[in-house]
Amino acid sequence: MNFFLEIGFPLYKSMLGLKRGSVELSKYDAEWATIFDTEKRAIESKLEDLTLGVEHVGSTSIPGMQAKPILDLAIAVKSIDDYGKYTHLLEELGYQYVPRDTAHGDDLLFVKGSDESRTHHLKLTVFGSPFWENSIAFRDYLIGHPSVAKEYENLKLQLAASHAVDRESYTKGKNKFIERALKAAQDKT
Repeated sequence: MNFFLEIGFPLYKSMLGLKRGSVELSKYDAEWATIFDTEKRAIESKLEDLTLGVEHVGSTSIPGMQAKPILDLAIAVKSIDDYGKYTHLLEELGYQYVPRDTAHGDDLLFVKGSDESRTHHLKLTVFGSPFWENSIAFRDYLIGHPSVAKEYENLKLQLAASHAVDRESYTKGKNKFIERALKAAQDKT
């Protein structure tokens, strides 16, 4: 039986999912926030006191913004050294651990969905790590500055049009904008 049904959470049908490696933006769907809330409760229920925070990050967390239809989540924990204890519990929720090179440093990646179409990206990181702080700061800055969010959306639309089957180039094309927005967010604090 599905874990969500077992613990009494409803299942939601949404337009989540994107062919791996491709770039396609969807119009904002208010259901993304509802799906995140359901996912957060399931994660907190399954991981209990192992989590220090679960946040909706990425473009699906920005009201009104077009985004790749993949829900991005960040989970903060005390340490990722013993990631095996998280892997097993997250697998029970349908997540798969994706080993990566050590260049990513302070986060571990888990994905949900089929091999052909991912619906969720979950990053497990240490509370207070640069990844944790930057993800939240970027999200909050865009929510608080709609004109900057619109500029970001326009950039994403341009990049998606020119890199529809090259997700790496699409992502790299956003880096300078993200760096500038993070600097602006830090200057505000």
